[in-house]
Amino acid sequence: MSRRPSHGRIVRAILAEAPGASIVVVLLAALLAGGAAGASAWASAARSEVLRSAVEASPPSQRDLGDATRGVPVSRTGRTDHGLTREVAAAWGATFDALDAMAAGAEPAAARVLRAPHAVVRFDQAPAVPSDGSAAPDSRIILSADPLLDRLVDVVDGELPGPIVEGEPIPVALTEPVATAFGWRLGEVRSAHYSTGDVELRLVGLLRARDPDAGEWSHVGVALQPEVIDNFNQPPTFVGAGYVDAASISELEWLAAASRFEAWLPVDPAAFEADAAAETVAALRRLESTPHTLPLVTDWGTWDVDISLGGTTPGIVTATGPLLAGVSALHGTLASGVALAGGAVLALAVRALVARRRSLLRLLAARGASDGARAGALALATGMLALLGAAGAAAAVSGTVGGPPATLALVVAGIAALAAASAALDGALLERAGPRPDDADRRRSRIRGALDAGIALLAVAAAVLVVLAPAKDGAPPPPTAVLLPALVAAAGCVLALRLVPLLVRALEAGARRTRGLVSLLGPARAGRDATTGIVPVLALVTAVTISVLGAGLLATVQTGVDDAARAQVGAAVRLDARYLDADDVAVVAGTAGVGSVAAVASDPDITVEFPDGDGRITVYVADPADFARSSTSELVIPDAGALVSETVATRLAGEPLAVDGVDVAVAAVVPDDGPFGRASAWIAVSPATAAGLDVDADTRALLIDAAPTEKDGVRAALAERFAGNGTVRTIDQVLADRRDAPAVRALVTGTAIAVAASAVLTVLAAVLALTSGAAGRTRVFGLLRALGARSRAEYALVLWELLPALAVAVPVGAAAGLALVPLVVRAGDLTVFTRGAVQPAIELGIGTSAAVVAALVAVVLVGVLLAAALARRSGASRAVRTVDEEG
Repeated sequence: MSRRPSHGRIVRAILAEAPGASIVVVLLAALLAGGAAGASAWASAARSEVLRSAVEASPPSQRDLGDATRGVPVSRTGRTDHGLTREVAAAWGATFDALDAMAAGAEPAAARVLRAPHAVVRFDQAPAVPSDGSAAPDSRIILSADPLLDRLVDVVDGELPGPIVEGEPIPVALTEPVATAFGWRLGEVRSAHYSTGDVELRLVGLLRARDPDAGEWSHVGVALQPEVIDNFNQPPTFVGAGYVDAASISELEWLAAASRFEAWLPVDPAAFEADAAAETVAALRRLESTPHTLPLVTDWGTWDVDISLGGTTPGIVTATGPLLAGVSALHGTLASGVALAGGAVLALAVRALVARRRSLLRLLAARGASDGARAGALALATGMLALLGAAGAAAAVSGTVGGPPATLALVVAGIAALAAASAALDGALLERAGPRPDDADRRRSRIRGALDAGIALLAVAAAVLVVLAPAKDGAPPPPTAVLLPALVAAAGCVLALRLVPLLVRALEAGARRTRGLVSLLGPARAGRDATTGIVPVLALVTAVTISVLGAGLLATVQTGVDDAARAQVGAAVRLDARYLDADDVAVVAGTAGVGSVAAVASDPDITVEFPDGDGRITVYVADPADFARSSTSELVIPDAGALVSETVATRLAGEPLAVDGVDVAVAAVVPDDGPFGRASAWIAVSPATAAGLDVDADTRALLIDAAPTEKDGVRAALAERFAGNGTVRTIDQVLADRRDAPAVRALVTGTAIAVAASAVLTVLAAVLALTSGAAGRTRVFGLLRALGARSRAEYALVLWELLPALAVAVPVGAAAGLALVPLVVRAGDLTVFTRGAVQPAIELGIGTSAAVVAALVAVVLVGVLLAAALARRSGASRAVRTVDEEG
């Protein structure tokens, strides 16, 4: 009968041995998995916030899935009241039944982001003329029948419009600003002319929106504020919405030819998840392509009219894809180094566990267990411990904060596999049966040399690939660039460990000229166990590398954001509008606090002859002197010739510029980002040059110079003056908005998380490294105690074991981080962050890097000092026992 133990008995014996070290592996696996799960959940939430912000930036009238067609709903009750009042439900119930059926056909991915349907009927705008012939502003009303009106407004004066009675004026309600602009008093009757006949309207109520930001108001832009149409030398025309009783919609069927039925499924930006973006887009597009019908009363009868839902949301989500990919790639770039350090710390803990089981491994070998059996049993037992800790922590964190299940499963499996592989490898190297110790040492030396060379070659190869494949428009960094920080950190660790002996020899040379036990033995203690010192050095190199890389990326992105914003705004205060006349310019120039004003006119429909065919560009026209006084831009508009954007210059390919057959000299080629407008293909000329071209330019922007203390006041005054007709921004506003954009915040927070995680891993690595050296330290401390050495020398000797290596790791990590910044910037398109037209200039962020690294080193140093204190106490207590035992 064979005495060789079975695999099951070996595993049970290994699990029962060194329970304290086993608990350390379980806890460390739990820490790594829990941290990875939390970071993954945060990263997913950060990407979702970026996506939600992009969707929310689009007006509801554009992002909601809707359609509009001629007709009036058939008045019929539905299966339920749909939350409507009894009277309204009796007229609109069947319509909302049909809309609910449309929404019910949406796939779950689309249904998650859609809300309850809404529908209204609006009638063509018609002049609202006082019936008594009295004078009133030129007013045009858009009658609306909204079944949800009672939820949207409060009555300021009067009442909500009541039922429509044949032969009597139709009750109508207006919001206060619209009624004021119309000059319409409560109780006054006005007539409105439609192609099918005239109607009389009586104003019965003044309304105020309960929530002016509610999405419903976006679908009727003239309800809260009237549109003002400038009639040049004539009084303006005001256009506004008025509301009638939705329950009486059947009384307005005779106006079907002038009606417009609008229905939409509101899109909820807060419901979007970045991880499900592709699935959501596909589901929304399938819903848009699904045919629907709705019974409507039209001017030719009652028919089932086709309704085709559509909106900009799928396009917005798709367009945000490059930004989401960029955020993910940069997060992955920062996380790759942290993952490497975490794996190394786990491997160190496993090594300590295997070392604690050395006696058991020898016993098993003596009883006939093969190398493979022992290594396999070690791998299985250690993998089970790591799986227990990792799965429990990942499940707990995921249940609390969520996170992508696939990522969590991959993390848990990776931790368990790494622990198992490390245990098998350490078991084979530490207690391999047969070879002599000298052979094992030589084998380890050869393996280390091969590994060092391989790591260095991988880092160099990855860097070369990144250099040879620069970023494409909208493309995130490739996988090679994402893994580059981990490879460079590993290469930095190799370099640091190779430099440590040089530093130690220099310290030893200096120690010969000094007296004292620490100066004599300290250098000898440094680097006693190179394999133990690898992990703390790798962790610190990674931490410093990530700190410097993150600071450089942040500096590059933030500088790019600032440069793009300043180039695009172009002045202390900027006013953009659909149309601005000379009177508007005069009003702006006369506003208190305004120093000077430059008008920017544009014609976006100009034909240019390119070598590859005709193309259309935008021609901007601005007075050179006014522009120089008012703009913060460094551009100079030439009196003759044109400033040409890079897009136009690239397409010209060196050929002359001809605008509608007229040659125009190219004065300078400038970046697409300019203070003139949003076009990327443009030229800018003076009024004198424009006069020789067939240009019909209208003033659409004003660049306004104002003192820093006056900017906000100027903005407020102009915003009130041009409300509803223009947008007024200060450069400070734009900078604040873009610096606080979700994508930039995600990069800042991700960098902070990566640096903090690296610091924690460095401290853990130091604790494990010093703890694993306790056995060898015991003999040394015992001998020193026997020779009468003071106990305080022990603390300094413990520090000597790690501090030289960590001291080398800091400059090596800093150099690695600085080298990575241009490589990572070159690998990805950062314009998705900066909103600029060109890749931002590389900024190393030296000041921020120095501050972050200093704080990091301080934290790590405190951790190492505490770890050394614990190791010293452990070593000292064992040393006392050693002295007592040996007499």
